[in-house]
Amino acid sequence: MTRFSFGRRVRWAVAAALILSAALFFGCKLPWLPNPPAVPSGVTASDGTFTDKVRIVWRSVDGAQSYQVYRAPSETGQYEKIGDTTSTAYDDSGVSPNVVYWYKVRACNAAGCSDLSAPDSGYAQSAIAGAPPAPVNLSATDGTFTDRIRVTWDAVPGATQYEIYRDVSAGGIFPLRSTTTAPSFDDTDVIPGRTYWYRVRACNAAGCSVLSAADSGYAEPVIPDTPSGVSASDGTYDDRVRVNWNPVPGAANYEIWRATSQGGSYSQIGETNSPPYDDTTVSVGTTYWYRVKACSAAGCSPLSAPDSGYAQTGGGGGGGGGDTPPGRPGGVSATNGTYTDKVQITWNAVDGAESYQVFYSTAEGGTYTQIAETTETSYDDTDDASPLDPCVSYWYKVRACNAAGCSDLSDADEGWRETRVTGVPANVSASDGSYSDKVSVTWDAVTGADIYHIYRSTSYSGGYTEIAQTASTTYYDSSVTPGVTYWYKIQACSEHAQCGCGGYSIPESGYACVTPDKPSFTLAYDAGNEWVEVSWTMESGLGYKLFRATAEAGPYTDLGFVTSPYYDTTVQANSTYWYKLRACNDCGCTDSDPQSITTTP
Repeated sequence: MTRFSFGRRVRWAVAAALILSAALFFGCKLPWLPNPPAVPSGVTASDGTFTDKVRIVWRSVDGAQSYQVYRAPSETGQYEKIGDTTSTAYDDSGVSPNVVYWYKVRACNAAGCSDLSAPDSGYAQSAIAGAPPAPVNLSATDGTFTDRIRVTWDAVPGATQYEIYRDVSAGGIFPLRSTTTAPSFDDTDVIPGRTYWYRVRACNAAGCSVLSAADSGYAEPVIPDTPSGVSASDGTYDDRVRVNWNPVPGAANYEIWRATSQGGSYSQIGETNSPPYDDTTVSVGTTYWYRVKACSAAGCSPLSAPDSGYAQTGGGGGGGGGDTPPGRPGGVSATNGTYTDKVQITWNAVDGAESYQVFYSTAEGGTYTQIAETTETSYDDTDDASPLDPCVSYWYKVRACNAAGCSDLSDADEGWRETRVTGVPANVSASDGSYSDKVSVTWDAVTGADIYHIYRSTSYSGGYTEIAQTASTTYYDSSVTPGVTYWYKIQACSEHAQCGCGGYSIPESGYACVTPDKPSFTLAYDAGNEWVEVSWTMESGLGYKLFRATAEAGPYTDLGFVTSPYYDTTVQANSTYWYKLRACNDCGCTDSDPQSITTTP
């Protein structure tokens, strides 16, 4: 071997070491610079939930690597930074009980930080003089009922009322759910199969106690009855067939099936959390047949009896003269979850109409009540006009009026406020050996979702168990055994029970890594080239560092990250050297036993 070939090999070895070092440092990724993240939304601070802290939560922000939490003594006061976190929750333990604080949050990444969020106030509560003590022995039923969760606790002497608080996770902020004068409460606004957490406090004229300890409960899901009253519209619309049916108690969602003949082959075309369902994949003039299944976490009912429907080209809103009432309005449309605080109803203008009356009902075929009159061709229905529960369907009709009278009511259209959660989390990713004590699970946010349920199994098709709920789109599973592969599924849900949950994500696997086994190596001295050759079997995913000393006890000099074989050209003849090899991965490093060699020519 010539000196030229030796030099070339050394340069290649150094280049390989530098590449390997960079790969380990950057995690095999180029350090691209992102844009600063958006301002966090949904910032909420707990109001008396805890005695020793205020919990602040917010929605996850795409691209954020960390969050900064700020606090002020008043809404418009001076906000000072009190902490950093990579989570979407922060516990402020530096508070005084019964003092109100204001909080803002901003999101940060390598490119910088967002502006501060909108503020929210919170406080920790201690016992108030004269107030009753906190309730004890709180218990929520676990599957005792199919339509409710019963929460009970021991009666508190001196209490005249109890406040019931509920959240979808034990680590939440527990908003107020209801009040009662009895030491029990039946929560009927629940989705069977979903777990809810409860806390209670006792109150009298002097004030309220601190919150009780939390307990969870759920309503047992059962397979719902087969839907009845299935009805498909016959030419009512020119772009859809509307399928309606009677709601089924205990149903979490419905499957809609369609065929081109009554006795034909039915296939599922859609899914909804409540009736009705608009089939917009129809051809005008073609008759379709529809059947419906009611489903819950326990399974689905048989298909309903069929009904046929079709879309038909046509118009609405005939003209009217000054001495005759105007025609019926056409094109009535109510928004479906577009707004959080209202339903907006629009319709086509009618010739001769001087005003329009807006009616609403809680069922398409129910009793309609007038809620407004306007000269415009749109109306915003807010809680001021009629009660609007989140994601609950309301039905709207409009009629046109002038001095001669009013038209018949228009066709009805369904509308609701808030977003119904139907999406499935996408881009689920679980870390493969990035940590030694946990698995990081991430996914894309789902429109309208406030809470995510994390399910885990030890096999792709095995039985999945819910292990956590979080408002973030990142979850760290610390209850893992290193080296064991786990499979994860995510389900997105709304904090409003009526807004429902979406489907389950495609399973994704991840594991917590283990440190490398102790490496072994061989030494050989080449007197002709005056070097020591260090050789070992390299394993994929590992980086190697080499150390050298002139005595077994050291001190050892770090020769850097190296690849096999490595040629140590800095040795002297007739000397003894000790070497140690260190194998590293993301979990850590393991050193070999030391070995020696004497450079005897």
